[in-house]
Amino acid sequence: MGLIILFVIIFGSLGLKYFTRPIFFPKIIIWAWERPENLLFINNKNIGVAFYAGTITFSGSETIFRPRLQSLVVNPGTPIMAVVRVVNNKRSGQLSDNQLSEASKLIIKICSQNKISGCQIDFDVKKSEINFYKELISKTKSNLPKSIPLSITTLTSWCHTGSWLEGLQINEVVPMFYRLGTDEYLIRKNLVGGSFMKARSCQKAIGVSVDEPLPQSEYLKNRRIYIFNPHPWTIEELHNIIKKIEEKLRE
Repeated sequence: MGLIILFVIIFGSLGLKYFTRPIFFPKIIIWAWERPENLLFINNKNIGVAFYAGTITFSGSETIFRPRLQSLVVNPGTPIMAVVRVVNNKRSGQLSDNQLSEASKLIIKICSQNKISGCQIDFDVKKSEINFYKELISKTKSNLPKSIPLSITTLTSWCHTGSWLEGLQINEVVPMFYRLGTDEYLIRKNLVGGSFMKARSCQKAIGVSVDEPLPQSEYLKNRRIYIFNPHPWTIEELHNIIKKIEEKLRE
Protein backbone atom coordinates (compact mmCIF):
# COMPACT_ATOMS: atom_id res chain seq x y z
CA MET A 1 0.00 0.00 0.00
CA GLY A 2 1.25 3.48 -0.70
CA LEU A 3 2.08 6.17 -3.12
CA ILE A 4 4.25 5.45 -6.15
CA ILE A 5 5.62 8.34 -8.21
CA LEU A 6 7.12 7.10 -11.45
CA PHE A 7 8.71 10.34 -12.57
CA VAL A 8 9.73 13.64 -11.04
CA ILE A 9 7.64 16.46 -12.43
CA ILE A 10 9.73 19.48 -13.42
CA PHE A 11 7.58 22.31 -14.64
CA GLY A 12 10.56 24.28 -15.91
CA SER A 13 11.09 21.63 -18.59
CA LEU A 14 7.61 22.29 -19.90
CA GLY A 15 8.46 25.83 -20.92
CA LEU A 16 6.33 27.32 -18.17
CA LYS A 17 8.74 29.89 -16.82
CA TYR A 18 7.87 33.43 -15.72
CA PHE A 19 4.10 33.12 -15.45
CA THR A 20 1.74 35.25 -13.42
CA ARG A 21 -1.60 34.25 -11.87
CA PRO A 22 -4.56 35.96 -13.53
CA ILE A 23 -7.57 36.28 -11.26
CA PHE A 24 -10.05 35.34 -13.98
CA PHE A 25 -9.65 32.92 -16.85
CA PRO A 26 -10.64 33.95 -20.37
CA LYS A 27 -13.81 32.72 -22.05
CA ILE A 28 -11.87 30.54 -24.51
CA ILE A 29 -9.50 27.86 -23.22
CA ILE A 30 -7.81 25.19 -25.32
CA TRP A 31 -6.86 21.81 -23.91
CA ALA A 32 -3.22 20.89 -24.60
CA TRP A 33 -3.17 17.15 -24.19
CA GLU A 34 -0.52 14.43 -23.94
CA ARG A 35 1.78 15.36 -26.85
CA PRO A 36 4.34 18.07 -27.63
CA GLU A 37 2.63 21.45 -28.13
CA ASN A 38 4.05 24.78 -29.31
CA LEU A 39 1.43 27.43 -28.56
CA LEU A 40 3.51 30.56 -29.10
CA PHE A 41 0.92 31.71 -31.66
CA ILE A 42 -1.39 32.47 -28.69
CA ASN A 43 -0.12 35.96 -27.96
CA ASN A 44 -2.85 37.54 -25.87
CA LYS A 45 -4.62 36.89 -22.58
CA ASN A 46 -8.01 36.32 -24.23
CA ILE A 47 -7.21 32.65 -24.76
CA GLY A 48 -6.07 30.33 -21.99
CA VAL A 49 -4.40 26.92 -22.00
CA ALA A 50 -5.48 23.95 -19.87
CA PHE A 51 -2.59 21.51 -20.14
CA TYR A 52 -2.44 17.83 -19.30
CA ALA A 53 -0.17 17.68 -16.24
CA GLY A 54 -0.30 13.94 -15.55
CA THR A 55 -2.42 10.95 -14.56
CA ILE A 56 -3.20 9.55 -11.12
CA THR A 57 -4.02 5.84 -11.37
CA PHE A 58 -5.51 3.72 -8.60
CA SER A 59 -4.27 0.14 -8.95
CA GLY A 60 -5.05 -2.28 -6.15
CA SER A 61 -4.06 -0.47 -2.95
CA GLU A 62 -1.55 1.76 -4.74
CA THR A 63 -1.76 5.31 -6.03
CA ILE A 64 0.50 5.83 -9.05
CA PHE A 65 1.31 9.18 -10.60
CA ARG A 66 2.68 9.60 -14.11
CA PRO A 67 3.47 13.23 -15.02
CA ARG A 68 3.41 14.88 -18.41
CA LEU A 69 6.54 13.97 -20.34
CA GLN A 70 5.97 16.06 -23.47
CA SER A 71 7.07 19.64 -24.05
CA LEU A 72 4.64 22.55 -23.78
CA VAL A 73 5.66 26.00 -25.00
CA VAL A 74 3.49 29.06 -24.37
CA ASN A 75 4.01 32.79 -24.23
CA PRO A 76 4.64 34.53 -20.90
CA GLY A 77 1.37 35.87 -19.57
CA THR A 78 -0.83 33.20 -21.16
CA PRO A 79 -3.22 31.97 -18.45
CA ILE A 80 -2.50 28.28 -17.80
CA MET A 81 -4.46 25.63 -15.94
CA ALA A 82 -3.10 22.23 -14.86
CA VAL A 83 -5.36 19.27 -15.75
CA VAL A 84 -4.91 16.10 -13.70
CA ARG A 85 -6.51 12.96 -15.07
CA VAL A 86 -7.71 10.33 -12.58
CA VAL A 87 -8.15 6.67 -13.54
CA ASN A 88 -9.44 3.84 -11.35
CA ASN A 89 -8.01 0.45 -12.39
CA LYS A 90 -9.14 -1.38 -9.25
CA ARG A 91 -11.04 -4.49 -10.29
CA SER A 92 -12.98 -4.79 -7.05
CA GLY A 93 -13.45 -3.14 -3.70
CA GLN A 94 -13.76 0.47 -2.66
CA LEU A 95 -11.06 3.09 -3.00
CA SER A 96 -9.44 3.69 0.36
CA ASP A 97 -9.14 6.77 2.54
CA ASN A 98 -5.39 6.54 2.03
CA GLN A 99 -5.81 6.70 -1.74
CA LEU A 100 -8.14 9.66 -1.31
CA SER A 101 -5.51 11.50 0.74
CA GLU A 102 -2.67 10.62 -1.65
CA ALA A 103 -4.60 11.75 -4.72
CA SER A 104 -5.66 15.01 -3.11
CA LYS A 105 -2.10 15.80 -2.04
CA LEU A 106 -0.80 15.12 -5.54
CA ILE A 107 -3.39 17.38 -7.17
CA ILE A 108 -2.70 20.16 -4.69
CA LYS A 109 1.06 19.87 -5.19
CA ILE A 110 0.73 20.11 -8.97
CA CYS A 111 -1.76 22.95 -8.97
CA SER A 112 0.01 24.99 -6.29
CA GLN A 113 3.10 25.56 -8.42
CA ASN A 114 3.64 29.29 -8.83
CA LYS A 115 3.34 29.06 -12.60
CA ILE A 116 -0.19 27.63 -12.47
CA SER A 117 -3.32 29.79 -12.42
CA GLY A 118 -6.00 27.11 -12.17
CA CYS A 119 -6.64 23.43 -11.46
CA GLN A 120 -8.87 20.93 -13.25
CA ILE A 121 -9.66 17.29 -12.43
CA ASP A 122 -10.61 14.94 -15.26
CA PHE A 123 -12.21 11.77 -13.86
CA ASP A 124 -14.75 9.69 -15.83
CA VAL A 125 -16.47 8.75 -12.62
CA LYS A 126 -18.78 5.74 -12.35
CA LYS A 127 -21.87 5.72 -10.14
CA SER A 128 -20.10 3.56 -7.55
CA GLU A 129 -17.26 6.11 -7.34
CA ILE A 130 -19.37 9.25 -6.84
CA ASN A 131 -19.03 9.45 -3.04
CA PHE A 132 -15.27 8.98 -3.24
CA TYR A 133 -15.04 11.67 -5.92
CA LYS A 134 -17.14 14.13 -3.94
CA GLU A 135 -14.77 13.67 -0.99
CA LEU A 136 -11.75 14.09 -3.26
CA ILE A 137 -13.15 17.34 -4.66
CA SER A 138 -13.99 18.67 -1.18
CA LYS A 139 -10.60 17.76 0.30
CA THR A 140 -8.72 19.21 -2.67
CA LYS A 141 -10.71 22.44 -2.76
CA SER A 142 -10.34 22.97 0.99
CA ASN A 143 -6.55 22.72 0.80
CA LEU A 144 -5.82 24.49 -2.47
CA PRO A 145 -4.57 28.08 -2.25
CA LYS A 146 -7.62 30.35 -2.36
CA SER A 147 -6.23 32.05 -5.45
CA ILE A 148 -6.46 28.79 -7.46
CA PRO A 149 -9.91 28.02 -8.92
CA LEU A 150 -10.90 24.34 -9.06
CA SER A 151 -12.67 22.99 -12.13
CA ILE A 152 -13.79 19.48 -13.06
CA THR A 153 -14.84 17.89 -16.32
CA THR A 154 -17.92 15.71 -16.49
CA LEU A 155 -20.12 13.74 -18.85
CA THR A 156 -23.20 15.57 -20.12
CA SER A 157 -25.30 12.70 -18.71
CA TRP A 158 -24.44 13.84 -15.16
CA CYS A 159 -25.75 17.37 -15.78
CA HIS A 160 -29.46 16.69 -15.35
CA THR A 161 -31.65 18.48 -12.81
CA GLY A 162 -30.96 17.12 -9.31
CA SER A 163 -27.55 15.74 -10.24
CA TRP A 164 -24.97 14.82 -7.59
CA LEU A 165 -22.94 17.70 -9.05
CA GLU A 166 -25.30 20.18 -7.43
CA GLY A 167 -23.96 21.79 -4.30
CA LEU A 168 -20.32 20.90 -4.85
CA GLN A 169 -17.94 23.49 -3.39
CA ILE A 170 -16.22 24.04 -6.70
CA ASN A 171 -15.62 26.92 -9.11
CA GLU A 172 -16.64 25.24 -12.34
CA VAL A 173 -18.04 22.08 -13.92
CA VAL A 174 -17.25 21.48 -17.60
CA PRO A 175 -19.71 19.17 -19.42
CA MET A 176 -17.88 17.54 -22.35
CA PHE A 177 -20.14 17.95 -25.37
CA TYR A 178 -18.24 15.52 -27.58
CA ARG A 179 -17.52 11.77 -27.72
CA LEU A 180 -21.12 11.41 -26.58
CA GLY A 181 -21.41 7.66 -27.12
CA THR A 182 -24.69 5.84 -27.68
CA ASP A 183 -26.81 8.89 -26.79
CA GLU A 184 -25.21 11.15 -29.39
CA TYR A 185 -28.13 11.08 -31.83
CA LEU A 186 -30.69 11.97 -29.15
CA ILE A 187 -28.47 14.72 -27.73
CA ARG A 188 -27.68 16.27 -31.10
CA LYS A 189 -31.38 16.23 -32.06
CA ASN A 190 -32.36 17.69 -28.67
CA LEU A 191 -34.53 14.67 -27.81
CA VAL A 192 -33.20 14.09 -24.32
CA GLY A 193 -35.91 15.62 -22.14
CA GLY A 194 -36.36 18.81 -20.19
CA SER A 195 -33.83 18.13 -17.43
CA PHE A 196 -30.84 17.62 -19.74
CA MET A 197 -28.01 20.06 -18.98
CA LYS A 198 -30.22 21.89 -16.46
CA ALA A 199 -28.07 21.30 -13.37
CA ARG A 200 -27.10 24.71 -12.00
CA SER A 201 -23.50 23.63 -11.60
CA CYS A 202 -23.25 22.87 -15.33
CA GLN A 203 -24.21 26.37 -16.50
CA LYS A 204 -20.80 28.09 -16.41
CA ALA A 205 -18.75 26.17 -18.98
CA ILE A 206 -18.77 23.59 -21.77
CA GLY A 207 -16.23 21.45 -23.60
CA VAL A 208 -16.26 20.99 -27.39
CA SER A 209 -13.94 19.38 -29.93
CA VAL A 210 -12.59 20.65 -33.26
CA ASP A 211 -13.50 17.35 -34.98
CA GLU A 212 -17.18 17.21 -33.98
CA PRO A 213 -20.22 19.44 -34.57
CA LEU A 214 -20.73 22.22 -32.07
CA PRO A 215 -23.72 21.92 -29.73
CA GLN A 216 -26.81 24.10 -30.01
CA SER A 217 -26.12 27.76 -29.35
CA GLU A 218 -28.02 27.63 -26.03
CA TYR A 219 -25.20 25.48 -24.63
CA LEU A 220 -22.51 27.92 -25.76
CA LYS A 221 -23.96 31.26 -24.70
CA ASN A 222 -22.64 32.88 -21.52
CA ARG A 223 -20.25 30.00 -20.84
CA ARG A 224 -16.51 29.51 -20.77
CA ILE A 225 -15.70 27.29 -23.74
CA TYR A 226 -12.96 24.65 -23.54
CA ILE A 227 -11.79 23.26 -26.88
CA PHE A 228 -10.28 19.82 -27.40
CA ASN A 229 -8.13 18.88 -30.38
CA PRO A 230 -7.10 15.24 -31.03
CA HIS A 231 -4.06 16.56 -32.92
CA PRO A 232 -1.38 19.18 -32.14
CA TRP A 233 -2.75 22.70 -32.31
CA THR A 234 -2.04 25.07 -35.19
CA ILE A 235 -2.97 28.72 -35.53
CA GLU A 236 -5.24 27.83 -38.46
CA GLU A 237 -7.22 25.28 -36.44
CA LEU A 238 -7.59 27.70 -33.55
CA HIS A 239 -8.86 30.49 -35.80
CA ASN A 240 -11.24 28.11 -37.58
CA ILE A 241 -12.88 26.78 -34.42
CA ILE A 242 -13.21 30.25 -32.91
CA LYS A 243 -14.87 31.42 -36.13
CA LYS A 244 -17.31 28.48 -35.98
CA ILE A 245 -18.14 29.27 -32.36
CA GLU A 246 -18.78 32.93 -33.17
CA GLU A 247 -21.06 31.96 -36.05
CA LYS A 248 -22.94 29.49 -33.84
CA LEU A 249 -23.45 32.12 -31.16
CA ARG A 250 -25.11 34.40 -33.73
CA GLU A 251 -27.78 31.80 -34.52
